[in-house]
Amino acid sequence: MKQVKDVNACIAQLRALQGRNDTKPEQTKCIDEAVRELRKLRGKSHPGKAEVFSCVRRVTENLLRAFGK
Repeated sequence: MKQVKDVNACIAQLRALQGRNDTKPEQTKCIDEAVRELRKLRGKSHPGKAEVFSCVRRVTENLLRAFGK
């Protein structure tokens, strides 16, 4: 993937968020799922727009589920 640095930065920010002491187990699980989605995207050599948009949607859903309550 061309923008691997951006994806790596997102993963690092999510890991930092997860490392804080005030995250609940449910939030940690949702963050893990978001990181997993980003790693899948990072592993693809030439993802199409549809794949990128789908990944962004899944990551957003996970984060909203974790912090939107």
